[in-house]
Amino acid sequence: MKLIVSDLDGTLLNSKHEISKENVKALRTAKENGYEVAIATGRIYTDVLNILKKADIEAHIISGNGSTVHTIEGKKIKSWSIPKDELKAAIHWLIDNNFFLQLLTDKNVYLHYDFENTIKEDYKLAKSNNPKITKEYIDITMNLIFSQYGIKYFNDIDELLDSDLEFCCISSMSFDENKLNYGREYVKNFKGLSSVISHKYNFELVSKDASKGNALEYLAKHLNISLNDVIAFGDNFNDVSMFKKAGISVAMGNAENEIKRMCRFVTLTNNEDGVANFIYKHLETTNAESTPA
Repeated sequence: MKLIVSDLDGTLLNSKHEISKENVKALRTAKENGYEVAIATGRIYTDVLNILKKADIEAHIISGNGSTVHTIEGKKIKSWSIPKDELKAAIHWLIDNNFFLQLLTDKNVYLHYDFENTIKEDYKLAKSNNPKITKEYIDITMNLIFSQYGIKYFNDIDELLDSDLEFCCISSMSFDENKLNYGREYVKNFKGLSSVISHKYNFELVSKDASKGNALEYLAKHLNISLNDVIAFGDNFNDVSMFKKAGISVAMGNAENEIKRMCRFVTLTNNEDGVANFIYKHLETTNAESTPA
């Protein structure tokens, strides 16, 4: 038995935040050829379920950048939530420094009711320092935020943090290069947390023990599959830990060059069904090798 694990945004999803028919067909073909399929993403579990339901496909799910692992049957087999003291310290620092933030649980994405103004103010700061930045950046960000399933709004952050909810991930961003770099560097001071990057303008915080790589290793062991028999697809830096664990690492054509250099293979872009393209080529090669001459 073997395992295919794929990131979502920028990888299995196209620019419309959908899994194309060709990618769905390829994943089903892989299953017919004895492969297990898993998703590994920064999105929350219920959001991934919603995306998979629309595509009419089932998979194991690694969500919250490796914070939780669910089997294809929906059973949670592992989770690494953020410790409360580290959670509060990080959140208050982000708020005090005017960073946009999202708080993620398994089921919901929590946004401040006034988050759109926070993003607009951040854009103004970025524009004042870099006139080349256009309003398109806001539109792309808003589309990505609202593409998520399970959004809830809060007003009192302390009330939310003092609740019984277990948060698996904090997501933040800035369009301003100096502010973004400052945030990415400062959060390294939170020793109980690990910081990952999933696109050009963001950074995300999870438990120091959580990563896509650790979650992949846990899932593979649960399924009794060797990591050498894992194919991992991704496009960004939060996929690196997964690439390092998998026997076959595949970067998308739209990935940064640094990501491409660290992977064994590079496929087409997410808008060109890059995942499907590689799966078909790989199946053709392996099936040919196993066919007697």
